[in-house]
Amino acid sequence: MIFEPSILLSLGLGYLLLLFLAAHFSETGIMPTRWIRNPVVYVLSLGIYVSAWGIYGIVGFAYETGYNFLSFYLGISGAFLLAPVLLSPILRLSKNHQLGSLPDLFAYRYRSQFAGSLTTIAMVMGLLPLLALQIRTVADTAEIMTQGLHHQYIASTFCIIITLFTLLFGAKPLTTQYKHDGLVVAIAVESVIKLLMMLVLGGYSLVYVFGGTHGLESWLVQHPDALELLYIPLKESGIWHSMILAFLFSAVVMPYMYHMTFTENFQPRALLTASWGLPLYLFLMALAIPIILWSGLKLALNTSPEYFALGVALASHTTWLPLLVFVGGVAAASGTIVVTSLALSSMVLNHLVLPLTQ
Repeated sequence: MIFEPSILLSLGLGYLLLLFLAAHFSETGIMPTRWIRNPVVYVLSLGIYVSAWGIYGIVGFAYETGYNFLSFYLGISGAFLLAPVLLSPILRLSKNHQLGSLPDLFAYRYRSQFAGSLTTIAMVMGLLPLLALQIRTVADTAEIMTQGLHHQYIASTFCIIITLFTLLFGAKPLTTQYKHDGLVVAIAVESVIKLLMMLVLGGYSLVYVFGGTHGLESWLVQHPDALELLYIPLKESGIWHSMILAFLFSAVVMPYMYHMTFTENFQPRALLTASWGLPLYLFLMALAIPIILWSGLKLALNTSPEYFALGVALASHTTWLPLLVFVGGVAAASGTIVVTSLALSSMVLNHLVLPLTQ
């Protein structure tokens, strides 16, 4: 099925308008504060962890590394399950000394502006590929759905829109008293959309591609190589523990996670809710990954495994499912870009620009 570029553009703008209204209602007081600063909203805002790679690329990662893909979910879940001993001390330190980023934390810990500047430079260099990946993913999905629209036009349009959205809700002072309530609510809405998309796509794949759980079991019996595809890399790669540790530390090391976990935290007790809430959210996301992968294999899709989610949706010959998957990808990419841009801009200002003016 081929979609008109105008449809995707209208859908993307409509989605961002929804986020704008959600954030606006939060900032202007129309939405009650007890709703905005509910621990559930905080937990959902931590769904920023699932970037565009966590929507599309994770399926390709499962195709290449088997059940090693679970490390993406288990690592960060382990960090939050250990929140009372691992994350709570960092949260107290950040609140007591107004440390809004990891460079702030290092500069305070080592009493060195150089430590903060060096950490900032490393993070800016390390996060540029991540930001590029989000833009490329949106461009790729739009190109697949339109089969003709060029990358540069999609990427340029997406960057302009996301930049405006970031300026609207990020260019406000962030102190211990003021939080970006509108941004937190917007990211929470994005997380709901991402979860809904994955559950709907997984449910469609199970019911309509395989004909239910019995159909899936029969197909796996007839195609044991599909199970081996997930088991063999896990047994032979030997990278399981390393990947678990890498994703575990992402709760602190990744700027967008640090920002949402510590800087935008409104009450310490919310972190205790997140210690089980975020693992539950990620568990629900992970349930759909093997089913989507097996659906792509059964349908013999021509698309790359990284885009099996979109390929399965397009193979449904429906209009609503591919558009839902597209919106889920846009939600993941836009949330990551917005929060990462805010976090990096604060780091650059505090540890690279201001030291030069002194």
